Amino acid sequence: MTIEEREELAEIINQDIIKLSQKVEELKEFTAPVEPDSAIGRISRMDAINNKSIVEASMRNLQSRLNQLQKISQVVYDNDYGICINCHKPIQFERLKIRPEIRLCAGCLRS
Repeated sequence: MTIEEREELAEIINQDIIKLSQKVEELKEFTAPVEPDSAIGRISRMDAINNKSIVEASMRNLQSRLNQLQKISQVVYDNDYGICINCHKPIQFERLKIRPEIRLCAGCLRS
């Protein structure tokens, strides 16, 4: 992988980190506890609790990806970045542009 490709991936990673950080902050607003004394009906409260659970799951997924991107941003210039950890073949650059935190090539991921 060339230095230009690594720089492009580093920029993609940084942009993704910023976007995901903002999204996580936005979702935190929707994960506040549902107050039992608020003036909504029982069914509406159940819907609010269900929606809160869905938002929390989404936030966990985003936070997990954010953590992976933050870790990978520290190794993007290492020689073994972009190399499959299973078969040790290069991962396609286009694949890394889509998911820079990926550590397996397409062949190993399918196996």
